[in-house]
Amino acid sequence: MEKKSVIMECLKRRRSVRKFKSKPLPLSLVLEVLEAARWAPSAHNAQPWRFIVIRDKEVKERLA
Repeated sequence: MEKKSVIMECLKRRRSVRKFKSKPLPLSLVLEVLEAARWAPSAHNAQPWRFIVIRDKEVKERLA
């Protein structure tokens, strides 16, 4: 498949998720997503990313 077609297909399949399962994600998957986010483009390649992973349910509820 042509590179442009792959990109367009990804964009067309994008969706906004509004309901989430309560089952926690494996830490390995969380780290994989964070690694992908780390490579996202930024203005002037500044990469001002700061990620905080909170897995404790009570802490998440207090922050929500």
